[in-house]
Amino acid sequence: MTTSLFALTSEATLLAARIDDTAERLFSEDPADVAAATEALEQLITAEASNRQALTAKADAWCWVIDQLRAKADAQREHSQRLARMAEQAEHRAQALQDQLVRALAYVDPDATRWELPSHKLTSRATTSVEIDPDLLPADPPEPFRRTRTTTSADKTAIAAALKAGETVPGCTLNTRRSWSIK
Repeated sequence: MTTSLFALTSEATLLAARIDDTAERLFSEDPADVAAATEALEQLITAEASNRQALTAKADAWCWVIDQLRAKADAQREHSQRLARMAEQAEHRAQALQDQLVRALAYVDPDATRWELPSHKLTSRATTSVEIDPDLLPADPPEPFRRTRTTTSADKTAIAAALKAGETVPGCTLNTRRSWSIK
């Protein structure tokens, strides 16, 4: 039966505690107790080495599974991006053909905004939008045609520097997190 990673880590914790307790007995005044503690410590150290080896092998197997899942995710992401590019290309081709169709039909009836075909309907709608000269600065249009937005946000860099310097910033704490990576 295979031992789980969690069972191995629990066993490692228990062995470490037992080793600590047994090592305390090495300082006993009773030579028989010291001899028994030494023998027990040898057995515990052997068990701990075996557990560590099993734990290392199990953790390495977990890393292999994680690597496999990440590789699968990367392959699926690449496939998704490839499909998205193919879909975008197909949409561009369809739009180009539609533009050609509309130009061809416009020769027949330049004012038409709709065509009823045997299996399809071609309809249109007009939209109006404002185009602004790219060289126009936001402050250039007259006041009634400008919108001003003001935003306020916390300066995390300044807050971090203050907290590291020992200052207190109400409502702010400095948190340290550790991230792991498998190589």
